Amino acid sequence: MKNRFTIKLYNDLSFWKPVRSFYEELCTLVDFPVKERLELADAFYELFENAVVHAYEGEDGEIKITFEIFENGMKIDVHDFGIPIDPKIVQSVPLNLKEKQKGLNRVYQLVDGLKFHNLGLKGKKFSILKLLPVQLRLKNESGFYSDIGDDFDKDAKEILRERLQVRTFKEGDEVWIPKLIYKNYGYTYFKDTFYYPEKILQKERDGQILSVVAQVDQKVVGHFALVRVPNSNIAEIGIAVVDPAFKGMGIMKEMFALLLQKAQEIGLDALFGEAITFHPYSQRANARYGFKTSALLLGEVHHMVKLKDHKYPFSQNRGAVAVEYKIFKKYQPALSIPNRYRDIIQKTYALQNIAFTTTDPQQSAKNRITIEPNDTFKIATIVIDTVAKEFKKTLQRAFEDAIALHPDMIYADINLHKCTNIDAVVDELRSFGFFYAGVLFLRRRDCDYLRMQFEASKNIEEQNIVCYSNFCKELHHYILHDKDTIYKQLS
Repeated sequence: MKNRFTIKLYNDLSFWKPVRSFYEELCTLVDFPVKERLELADAFYELFENAVVHAYEGEDGEIKITFEIFENGMKIDVHDFGIPIDPKIVQSVPLNLKEKQKGLNRVYQLVDGLKFHNLGLKGKKFSILKLLPVQLRLKNESGFYSDIGDDFDKDAKEILRERLQVRTFKEGDEVWIPKLIYKNYGYTYFKDTFYYPEKILQKERDGQILSVVAQVDQKVVGHFALVRVPNSNIAEIGIAVVDPAFKGMGIMKEMFALLLQKAQEIGLDALFGEAITFHPYSQRANARYGFKTSALLLGEVHHMVKLKDHKYPFSQNRGAVAVEYKIFKKYQPALSIPNRYRDIIQKTYALQNIAFTTTDPQQSAKNRITIEPNDTFKIATIVIDTVAKEFKKTLQRAFEDAIALHPDMIYADINLHKCTNIDAVVDELRSFGFFYAGVLFLRRRDCDYLRMQFEASKNIEEQNIVCYSNFCKELHHYILHDKDTIYKQLS
């Protein structure tokens, strides 16, 4: 990679001087202020010294140092092949803040991110991350992936329009779509069906997806699709890709407009998008077309998913998505709203201009609690449509069955139209460790659902989440506060 540099050396402290000199040169590329440069250097030296002195206990050994620079910071890996250490020691950092000037505590205080990787036969590695100060990060924010930008050259745009055709899918287009996926994601796109032309064509024929494409001359340079949701009259917008050679030309806008037109022509009740939060551009595009945030799902995106040429300070965490809806159907639902989440749910409905009344559904004679596994995404969803008076054992069993699937995330969807004792259901889920995620409109059989979420893995990104709308930012804060409150009660 163009932004990654690796140095291999023997475990000798005398090599620190040339390594430090190389580090200083890299800092000039990132424009680190003096304070941040010195803090990262001190943290780096702590890890370098630790590897030299302790990893091999007097024997000769190799140390590999990798620097990765990106627009707003630098990551440094210190990798040795010496004596293993107890990972619990690192997981408990800060070990003792009274000793914060020593060892890993000192490193923890000096950087914005510290991680330890046990690599088994390949040794062990410490990674540290240092970001520019916030004011400089905002100043230097990259415009990557801005197919939806307004700043493309006007002359280029006019020339392109003469050659550009945006239209619905036709047979033969399927061979182009995997190429577009690859140009944007390599082989990391989690919906792997779209690497197979024959599977794409079958889904189009079956009506599972409705695609639009952008064509320049004889070449398909963009794709966008409606993905129908089973047991509903809604669709997800997705598989939105543009050939990088044609980005910044407004192609995504053209496809988006046609997609919305087609959604209304076929009579869909609503559209939603799950916008990744690595960057704000998808959210910004959705907002332009009237989509409003209704949920923030932590851990929805597998850590393998990467946009090509996009810089990730830590790539082992699962990413979040902002769920955003555009609702065509005019309806006034009667809902059972849990008291604990009443205010945030009311605000979510108000953003969609949906007025609802409250109701207390009839007591059900049986529990209707099912599990929807998704092995590809490594997630599972517990769907709670109705509960009887004695529901806790059934819910406990469903939770245990979901855990047995070994997912990274578990979601719980509660039917707001039909679920009785909804406060008790929410409290029971909170006792397992579930916390708020948001509202999913018209998700199954014309019903709205409250979604809660449970982290079944440690590699869930919670902080490095980019929100475009003010409500998304508010929701992010609300969710983390709800989780923190629950975890304190359970500890």
